[in-house]
Amino acid sequence: MDGAERLTPGLPPGQTGRGPRRTVAVPLLVANVPWPGEDSDPLPAVAHHMQLPPAALAEVRLLKRSVDGRRRPPTWQANYRVELAPDGPSEAQVLARGQHGVRPFTDRDEKRFSTVDPSSVARQAWPSSVRPIVVGAGPGGLFAALRLAEAGAPAVLLERGGPVEDRHHDVRAFWRRAELDADSNVVFGEGGAGAFSDGKIYTRRRDGELGWIFRRLVDFGADPQVLEEGWAHLGTDRIREILPRLRARLGELGVEVRFHTPVDRFLVEAGRCEGVVLRGGEALRGSPVIVATGHSARDTWQAMLDAGASAEQRPIHIGARIEHPQKLIDAARYGTARGDLPPASYRLTSRPPDGRARPAHTFCMCPGGTVVAASNHPERVVVNGMSYSGRRAFWANSAVVVEVTPADYPGTDPLAGARFQDAIEAAAWRVGGGRFRAPGQLVQDFLADRASEALPRVSYPLGATPADLREVLPMPLIEGMKAALRHFDQRLSGFAGPDGVLLAPETRTTAPLRFHRGADDLMSPTLPGLMPVGEGAGYAGGIVSAALDGFRAAQVLVEQHCPRRS
Repeated sequence: MDGAERLTPGLPPGQTGRGPRRTVAVPLLVANVPWPGEDSDPLPAVAHHMQLPPAALAEVRLLKRSVDGRRRPPTWQANYRVELAPDGPSEAQVLARGQHGVRPFTDRDEKRFSTVDPSSVARQAWPSSVRPIVVGAGPGGLFAALRLAEAGAPAVLLERGGPVEDRHHDVRAFWRRAELDADSNVVFGEGGAGAFSDGKIYTRRRDGELGWIFRRLVDFGADPQVLEEGWAHLGTDRIREILPRLRARLGELGVEVRFHTPVDRFLVEAGRCEGVVLRGGEALRGSPVIVATGHSARDTWQAMLDAGASAEQRPIHIGARIEHPQKLIDAARYGTARGDLPPASYRLTSRPPDGRARPAHTFCMCPGGTVVAASNHPERVVVNGMSYSGRRAFWANSAVVVEVTPADYPGTDPLAGARFQDAIEAAAWRVGGGRFRAPGQLVQDFLADRASEALPRVSYPLGATPADLREVLPMPLIEGMKAALRHFDQRLSGFAGPDGVLLAPETRTTAPLRFHRGADDLMSPTLPGLMPVGEGAGYAGGIVSAALDGFRAAQVLVEQHCPRRS
């Protein structure tokens, strides 16, 4: 035992008492404390929750806050790291009371909520002969480039789309007038696909490498609350403010950022990737080449395969967006109008016990959001969801997606899954009537196997066509969605009711292939010098995981080329 644990533990409930002065302070984790508000000192609230006088607490640090929707009425609750005052009750005395939610703050908690920056270690200068190239300015590419830049690497960042300021206008022209730019759109351009899908950064951890990512986001303009909220999001509007600051920092650190610069093929010499050839013929030498192009860059996948990178098929999930009035979700989750609480959200899964229907789940839930067009190909319909930082829209939406395995694909080659997606997206274009209109169906009609003859107003900006989604999605996906909707309706009253509308298809949940890479060096085993990373390479499933994978790829290079100083 530590010195703090040798004290007499016998403190009756409701009393504070005083024990011997401690030489070692053992912090406590105190969970489920009613959150006092943004501008309030949390110490009195934590002391009241622990049934101790405020003077008994020496330090209180907020770790995480979230809404507990199980309570009626729902409330904000928070978790804190607490250090007791030296002349108050000991940690052993407090723990002996057995109060629910109060326990020692462990080494695991320290790692989970650590503020240590793994990139702050002093390093030697980056060798000038090593010039990495990063392809793609989504989360994976941006954070790879940033980590390399902080280590002094003269990196080049290539992006086929535009900077977010220009990209915003390209996307608006698409959503308003169906004018698609094949290179600068909802999935291509600075920030990647996540820039126009709410900017969700859901993760329970904020330690180590993830802590580095979150702190950089805050440095560039994210709300500091993302360091504390379990279901944090940036908001599409806030992302447009963050990205130019991140880009400016890259420039300050010596990164060359080139927009509207598609990669046509990869330079291979003596079996090694030594650079890229740009559209138009310019050869750009540099190695290694980190490829972080996201889940929709089919032409880049083909170029990687042509250059010699090996890959395999990968399972994905496909389905449709379901949209409800946000008030319906609030009532189902909170049991009442939400008042000052945030718009309610949900995360649901379905795994039928008899195995007759495929597993399904909700994905990328957007409270107070809208359903948007997300295609990067002409004559293809793809839907996605987004919301702004305030989440004030009338609707709530989420993908309801069903498991798809490589056995469903029309072939055994790595790109067969992309062809499977294409076939669904082309069918949606035909059924929707063109101009990127989305096929739509009332949930009750979908469950009854009848085509919808009319639809209520929906948020999708290019309009929806009443349809039968059996003309768009394969039957195994239809049956999986039906089973899921019935199950979700038992969890959230009204989910499968008359106010629900399905808009299809949601096909781009992740990449349908995975490029092989080494476990330690993250290089392609069949094409050294090429590092496939992020969602497009099959190693991530969202903004945070893609950013983390990009960071780790860069960190591998930092460790190789910048040995630690002794």
